[in-house]
Amino acid sequence: MTAPPLARLGTRPRIVDYLRSMWERREFATAIPRAELQAQHRNTVLGSLWHLLDPFIQVAVYWLVFAKILGVTRGVDNIVGFLAIGVFMWHFTTKAVKSGAKSITSNEGLVRAISFPRAILPLTAVLAEFFAFGFAMVAMFVAVLITGEVPGWTWLLIVPLVGIQLVFNLGFGLLFARVADHFRDILQVLPYTLRIIGYMSGVLFPIERRLRNLPELRGVMDYNPAYLFMKTARAAILDNAAPTPREWGVMAIWAVGALLVGFLFFLGREHEYGRA
Repeated sequence: MTAPPLARLGTRPRIVDYLRSMWERREFATAIPRAELQAQHRNTVLGSLWHLLDPFIQVAVYWLVFAKILGVTRGVDNIVGFLAIGVFMWHFTTKAVKSGAKSITSNEGLVRAISFPRAILPLTAVLAEFFAFGFAMVAMFVAVLITGEVPGWTWLLIVPLVGIQLVFNLGFGLLFARVADHFRDILQVLPYTLRIIGYMSGVLFPIERRLRNLPELRGVMDYNPAYLFMKTARAAILDNAAPTPREWGVMAIWAVGALLVGFLFFLGREHEYGRA
């Protein structure tokens, strides 16, 4: 049996070899997120039921504050469904990017002790949030069904929409994992930045109406991935309307571009992760 060729320390690995090494560890990359998901709420009375209760409680709180108290969602036909879709779709990105960002810094002991493709860590972190998002999706569809929405074939489009969003999340998770390893303060700033982006993209209110008299900004929103993820999901579920080819194209370009840039940017520091 031929031994694998030795690699010089401190050099950037070949992309093909790196991807092959990640593929050989694919079971590890998917097993760890599932185990972490099962371990959550293990010591609580309701156990895994909290995975479903948490999303319902979130929707109830946002409905109470933004719909009933502040009234910023006036004119929306199905406010519960509107909030549920917006909150869960954007929280998926928020949680995935934050988890990916801290995946290296929170596993320094593992990084220093074992040789493996470091990109596995952001990947497992984003996949963990993807598995958890499955419970939020159940709550999301239950919420819209309770409020009287009739299922249509466009509901199936949530699968490719979430798939595109997953690729997008992974790209930014990789990007911020490297940034956070070099500049730890980004982990404190990132949650607030993502929250502001979500608010400015209409996660809690119909932003189209706010920009009705600002056509220039309205045009910019059509290229905002945060806005498009929520808009297309809401249209597919609440209006039985499929995304336009342009919307599919913009989201796909964002996702593929984020993954390529994030992966190459992360790989550039591969040999330095975990070093003091």
